[in-house]
Amino acid sequence: MRLAFTLLLALSASPAAAQALDPRRAPPDEERLLYTPVPDIQLTTSSGHQITLSAISGGRPLLLTFVFTRCAGVCSPFMRSWRSADRSVGRPAAYSRLVLSFDPRDTPADMVMLAHHLDVEPGEEWTFAIAAPGEVRRLAEATAFWYEWDRNLNQFDHPAMIVGTRKGRLVRLLVGGSVTSARLDELVREVSGVFVPSYPLPSRARFRCVQFDGTTGRVVLDWGFALLLVPVFSTSMATMGLFMIGARTRKSRYRHEDTVVRP
Repeated sequence: MRLAFTLLLALSASPAAAQALDPRRAPPDEERLLYTPVPDIQLTTSSGHQITLSAISGGRPLLLTFVFTRCAGVCSPFMRSWRSADRSVGRPAAYSRLVLSFDPRDTPADMVMLAHHLDVEPGEEWTFAIAAPGEVRRLAEATAFWYEWDRNLNQFDHPAMIVGTRKGRLVRLLVGGSVTSARLDELVREVSGVFVPSYPLPSRARFRCVQFDGTTGRVVLDWGFALLLVPVFSTSMATMGLFMIGARTRKSRYRHEDTVVRP
């Protein structure tokens, strides 16, 4: 009986353990990666020029993302949302932008076609590039980006994320299938050295007391703040109830004593 229970417990725990160990099931640990150095890898731009990662940033903050041109999933809508948010934020000179392919089949010509597909002109603001597989792997591992070939789909499985760096060190990760202007503005502020007092880590906190408004740069109360008032309200109601019960008890006792004393 004990052996059967142990086996049942192990079987029920195995999926949870596998899920916990699978990096694809959880967002990158941004707290662990914060301010870690990013390798200065060698790249080949869409125009065929050899350049380093640090040269692309040119001393400015750098936002980079990993894609592949044959992606039939998140790459295109993610990049379009970034481009749209970038235009809404309206800070073309605030940072450099790098779109790097992790697919060894991609060529500079493929990256040119991707840029045209996204209605982006490669230049000082946007750089589309490829790199040797080993260089891409080094950068991916340093930024907790993963990609894996899926034989059933004949596609790479990978997350959608933007890596924000400043002076060669990781400052912020933006993970998710789309980029809004508010989130991008918040990210740009962060990599530019502006203090952002509060922002949610991906899938870390469902109930937040405050939220940072990237559009105005102000901290506003989130609806989770109401949860802090629950203990106060409950304690107040309980205290009030005890006082009311005590008052009624004393009043009833006084009436009883008056009835007993009087002839």
